[in-house]
Amino acid sequence: MLSSLFTRPAPSLPPVDAPETWTPEGTLVSQRYRALEGATVLVYTAAADRGTAYYAAACLGCTYRADETTAHNRMSETEAAKAANAHASACRAMPRGVPARPEDPEAVELVRSRLWRHRYGKAPHPVHLADFNALRVDIQRPTHWIKALLESLVQAEPGFLTTAPTSDGQGIRFMVQPFGRP
Repeated sequence: MLSSLFTRPAPSLPPVDAPETWTPEGTLVSQRYRALEGATVLVYTAAADRGTAYYAAACLGCTYRADETTAHNRMSETEAAKAANAHASACRAMPRGVPARPEDPEAVELVRSRLWRHRYGKAPHPVHLADFNALRVDIQRPTHWIKALLESLVQAEPGFLTTAPTSDGQGIRFMVQPFGRP
């Protein structure tokens, strides 16, 4: 009788994704590398259905994120794989598991801060969805969520983000507005 007093049924937990097989929402993972102490380094894209897909690399054990070459160009799959492999061969991060999906306000702030860094120029800065590739592991949201957020920022903060027609007139382009200069 005493043993049944202290025996509790195990709670049923939802299945946990393993970093080795996890794919962040809104991405397609094409390659995975193992870092020295076991952390997983991903090579992924968010736009594989387009003519030119840009890739990023992210370590699930540390804060490493990369979506540009040293010349500040967006990465091809080959370049992202090279960056991921170089990072994996030097990173000593332990596996930390799959990052927690942030609540919407935190994800919004991550996107806003990514856009905010473009306000320091002298001219409006065009926003491309590929600008968020390195951030996809952290925000864990699909492309349509990012587009909807950008549209809501245009409405709420027109001095920060605006739209302009694309050069072919078939759509719109988001533009980060610079700080007002005296």
